[in-house]
Amino acid sequence: MGYPIEMTGCKFIIKKEDFKNALEGLKSVFTPEIMPYKTYDNDGKECYYFSWVNTKTVLESTTLEEAMKKIRYTPIFNLNGDICKVEFTGESNGDDAVFFDALAPYVQAGSYLRFKGGYGEKWKWIFEDGEVEYTH
Repeated sequence: MGYPIEMTGCKFIIKKEDFKNALEGLKSVFTPEIMPYKTYDNDGKECYYFSWVNTKTVLESTTLEEAMKKIRYTPIFNLNGDICKVEFTGESNGDDAVFFDALAPYVQAGSYLRFKGGYGEKWKWIFEDGEVEYTH
């Protein structure tokens, strides 16, 4: 259970030639120093994770499409093979800001993701100049 959200608008473009670097960028945030939560596996080994995301499946992803699905954003492709939008497949707010910070250098300027929360709060992530800005 978490804070329910829904995506209300999206323009999200990553060019096909940037997929490899975007995948590496996304995987790079899956480190204990960045991941906010800790648990223990069956052998008592520390395991770190993000909300609603299975770290192992993201790190084992061989394509950007596969990794994005694992972080709860299914990419939609245009005829050129570029990602032209994403569909949020989750239900609750998570650590998505970390993922989009990592992807921002590869997202085309002018892209955005718009959301509405369960209590009526609205926000938007806007991508410009290799960075993402969170606005209310």
